[in-house]
Amino acid sequence: MSRLGLVWRDLRIVGKAVWMNLTLFTVILLGATVLMEISGSQPGISFDRILVKALFMALLDPVELGIGPIPVLLTFILPVLTVIIVGEGVLRIFTVYMQRGEQREEWDLLVAQTFSKHTVICGVGELGRAVVHRLIKLNPEAQIVLVDTHPNVMAELGLRGPNICHIQSDMTAQATLEAVRCQEASLIILTSGSDAYNLEAGAKALRLNPKAEIWIRLYRSGLASLMDLGTKPNVHLFSPYERAAEALVEHITAGARHQNK
Repeated sequence: MSRLGLVWRDLRIVGKAVWMNLTLFTVILLGATVLMEISGSQPGISFDRILVKALFMALLDPVELGIGPIPVLLTFILPVLTVIIVGEGVLRIFTVYMQRGEQREEWDLLVAQTFSKHTVICGVGELGRAVVHRLIKLNPEAQIVLVDTHPNVMAELGLRGPNICHIQSDMTAQATLEAVRCQEASLIILTSGSDAYNLEAGAKALRLNPKAEIWIRLYRSGLASLMDLGTKPNVHLFSPYERAAEALVEHITAGARHQNK
């Protein structure tokens, strides 16, 4: 991705994160404007000029208040609401953006919120890392979210790009699966070293997104029957050892047949 494209992508991420705060701030300004207009506190002033006056009140700029108690009250209320809505929301997001190198985890959460039809990989051990590298090799632009409690996953993978991010969190937590947008993912791969974690996360991911393709690594495939996951057509259970054994035996028998000819 070009530098200009990367800047545009980052601005879209920030915009998506702050639009609710900005919308709420706009609604408050419009509400204050309507209140001053219907109260008759601003006689002879047009709606747009009252709106500008409300903005000045919110920013603590000196203005002529008008008639009655409403403008006086708004002079105290609007700045407080502005600090709560804009200060806590918009400024925090822009701070994360400006310091995204140091606040990588918070920035990656914002990045993940912009993904859709993406791939979520939970549990980035040896198998998970091999899967990540294979997916990136097949499609360098693939959007991938990695979930693992280990802090240095990206550095150890040697990957860095606008289309891949790491969320350091518990893969079995409902909040984590929602934060990485499992509900919008097209592919969810669970490759941790724990069958219990994989099954629990798989069941929760399925509830969030019944249409996603879900692949669950299991050492003991019989555990799936306890949660009725194996009956779902879009849920695939696999054992890397069984796959490796099948491939190895096939290779050996194929070589033996070739020698006997």
